[in-house]
Amino acid sequence: MKRRLFSIFAILLFVLSGCQKEPTSKYILPIESQYFLGKESYESVKEHDTDSFSLDSTYANEVTVEEDCLVLEASDSQIKNLIENNQKIMEEIAQEFEAIKDNYTVEWSEDYSSVTFNVDDEGLFSDNAAEALENMSHTFWINYILQTNCALMNQDCDTTVNVTYKNADSGHILSKGLFPYEEFTITQEDWELSQSQDVMRSIEYDGYIDMKMIVEQVDSDKIIFAPQEKDSFYSNDESLCLCLDSVYADDIKLPHQIEEGDVFVLRLDGSYALHEDGDDIPDIAPVALIPEKYYE
Repeated sequence: MKRRLFSIFAILLFVLSGCQKEPTSKYILPIESQYFLGKESYESVKEHDTDSFSLDSTYANEVTVEEDCLVLEASDSQIKNLIENNQKIMEEIAQEFEAIKDNYTVEWSEDYSSVTFNVDDEGLFSDNAAEALENMSHTFWINYILQTNCALMNQDCDTTVNVTYKNADSGHILSKGLFPYEEFTITQEDWELSQSQDVMRSIEYDGYIDMKMIVEQVDSDKIIFAPQEKDSFYSNDESLCLCLDSVYADDIKLPHQIEEGDVFVLRLDGSYALHEDGDDIPDIAPVALIPEKYYE
């Protein structure tokens, strides 16, 4: 009798343990991730259907869409499924990108933190604007997916990807930067220069320097910075303001959260921005704003 009771007890414990749910964690992702998370193929990604964005239990237990991010409640196995599905979609995109021409290639690191694209001038500066845009759009989809996989692995929604575009003819660097905080501007002059040497920054940014600044104040409509390194620019300014409700901030990528004391590197040309914001602090118009921890 005791043996039977023991056997029933052991079976009950086994059944109960099997019913226990896998623990979950919260993951914050860039809002752009909604375009490809859980999609079946690259073709379905191109449709941009986010009107009813959701993820089934294969990928998450709960998903909420906030103003500038996605919030997932998911287990380790669900995150693994997401990363693997993202990888599958990236491989499909890579096939389309490499089919443009024989010298087009793409390689990314195993931890998804870096990627290199080999391109040529015919694809970049095609007379067919729609074709050139599609050629480059493949690379941006890959960049976004890489950033999302990094965020899933590191639980850091503001993480970056080191992106390099290379001249497929010469092997020299054509453009290099931290996605998503730096724009990838490539001109015909950049291409010609990359035939004989690396181009680390576009000719479009001649006259710009990178300045380290600390956040003094954060409001819904502006960020006030204190320059930490007074080089040739803003040497007489104790504070500088980036107005978030101005056109100057439209192309600036901001991290998910900004707090007083955070340090950023701003790319500036020394000029001031014209904007009436009701205070005496000079306004600026940076072309990039990079969290220091990623810049270094």
